[in-house]
Amino acid sequence: MEYRLNQRYQPPAEWSNVGEIPRFPFEDFEQLRAAAAIRSFNLGVDSLAAARWSERFNTRARKAVIAILSLLLVAAGVASVIAAFLTREYWLLAATPIQAVAFYLSHPASPMHKWVTIGGAVSVAVFLDLLFNRLPIAAALVAYAGLTFAAVRAAGYITNSSFRKALLSDEKMFLEAYSGGACTLRNNQTREVYTA
Repeated sequence: MEYRLNQRYQPPAEWSNVGEIPRFPFEDFEQLRAAAAIRSFNLGVDSLAAARWSERFNTRARKAVIAILSLLLVAAGVASVIAAFLTREYWLLAATPIQAVAFYLSHPASPMHKWVTIGGAVSVAVFLDLLFNRLPIAAALVAYAGLTFAAVRAAGYITNSSFRKALLSDEKMFLEAYSGGACTLRNNQTREVYTA
């Protein structure tokens, strides 16, 4: 399995092992793996690079889960349009734009991802409050935002964690990703971030 950041040819990393990386905190790959295992260091990954890797190399089961999450969002959007016309509750037509905004903001690379995480957690309480106050359409619209948030974050978690695991299992692939900016390393005690 050969990893490339882009479809086009990328020159190989300029290092043959992690000990050759300037200012890198580890002398060999096993030290890096051990530090990641005990969580004293965290390997951050670029979400787009993780998605490209996942598309080509992830397991069938994980690809299937990601596809199901995507289909769930599409089916929910279609259902809201159909329900709006069947019930004549035209506010339900707002569900699709709400999904689009939630999808964009829920992406882990979004500059507002921390606030959206808080909003995603609060959406459950808001949904229940609206439902108990007999505002089912408003509750449904909040549920659409919450569902989209949860699906996007779940898919992102699957792709990012799979990519991270793959990088920590193959030094050559780690070097390729690190030199191309597809991953970073952070010291969890000092908060120092190591990048190529």
